[in-house]
Parts: sequence; structure tokens; C-alpha cells
Amino acid sequence: MQKISSKEIVDIIKYSDTSIIMVEKLPIANNPNQYKVQYSVVDFENKSIDVLTKSAYLYKKFGTNYKRIKEIIPNFVQCEAAVLYDRRVLAIYPNGESGIFNRDGELEWTGEFEYHGEVVKCLALEGKYFWSICPKENSVIRYACQNMSVDLRIGSKDAPTFINPSHISFDGNDIYVCCDNNKVRRIDGNNYTVSDYLNFGDTIKKYYKFGKYSVAVLTNDTYVLDENQ
Repeated sequence: MQKISSKEIVDIIKYSDTSIIMVEKLPIANNPNQYKVQYSVVDFENKSIDVLTKSAYLYKKFGTNYKRIKEIIPNFVQCEAAVLYDRRVLAIYPNGESGIFNRDGELEWTGEFEYHGEVVKCLALEGKYFWSICPKENSVIRYACQNMSVDLRIGSKDAPTFINPSHISFDGNDIYVCCDNNKVRRIDGNNYTVSDYLNFGDTIKKYYKFGKYSVAVLTNDTYVLDENQ
């Protein structure tokens, strides 16, 4: 594993097939109660980390209407976002608050996704669907982007499939869920069977898969993992 940060990670999004954008939370010198963010490109192949502009990050995250969207949601680094198949933009915050922006970047809906009355959060786009988690129901849920309705649910409140899921991501064909404090479980995209994938000696907060590379955000440090090593 290659350590890429010891700072708090606010956001990670795909930049290219072999790189990501990483947003770190940095304390301001002589003022421990205030912070700034730093945008960086982490290149897996070159093992390099280079500073990126805020505009480049926003464009990659929100698409062509990023300037308008950032005016509406000034705390844009806190949410997970995806440009949908019809060019709308969906944003979901860690507390479950969500918004949908139309093709012109105007906010057309705000609210929360719920399952059995419990808050649903996180966002992993899969074509015309997206995956989220419902921690209090020990479930992961797939929504259809067209009408934002539940398409598929895996797990349940009383089942051990996903114990307190905390993050979900999608890569290629499979879905990866952080749960049970230090586990990553994989959902097979072909038949939706669930299996153990990784176990860590520390709490796993977020896990992202990018082909043969992956990024694990642990309690204090963030690492890149290479399947070939």
C-alpha cells in the first residue's frame, strides 16, 4: 500500500482511468479552528501527486454548469455528486440531504431519499442507476435515475449482509460496500451475490475501486492499493 495522505479526506472523484482527484482538509496556520481545502491529482501509474485548480475539480464533479451549481451549494466539497445520463446533476450530502439540478444548473428538487422512514445517503453511479446506503436498515439500495424510485434492495435490518454500512462505490461491474467497521464487501454486478472482499486492521471510512487500483480512506491515513503488488 502507498500512503497518499494523513489529512482528513473530504472528497475523492475519478479524474482519468489511472488517476483521481483528492480533496484534503488542511488546518490554517495559527488558527486551529479554521480550515482550507487542497485539490490534488493522484496519478496511480506515475505515483505522483500534483496540485489541481478548484475550477478543474468543480468541472469534473458537476459538469459544464459547475459555476451555477457552486453558487447554489457553496459547501460543494461536502457532497457526493454525479452527472446523470440525461445531463441532470444529483448531489447527496452525508446527512442525506439531496438535490437535483436540471440541464441548466438550476436546482429543480431538494429533499431526502428515505427507505422505511430512515435516511439514505452516499452516491455511486451505475449508468442509468445509482446506489446508496441506508445504515439504520443495514441495506444498500439501487435507484433508477429516470424517476428516482427504488429499483433494488440488498440486505435488511435483521440480516448480517451489511452491518452498519458507511460507504458505497461502483467500478466497472461490481459494487463495494464499507460495513461492520473494518470490512469491504463486494456485490457481484452479474448476479448480485455478496461476498467478503477486504478486511482492514483499522476502521475503513471509504473505499473506491479504479480498475486494478483502489483507494482506502482509513481513520487517520489514506492509501492506494495495487492488485499487482
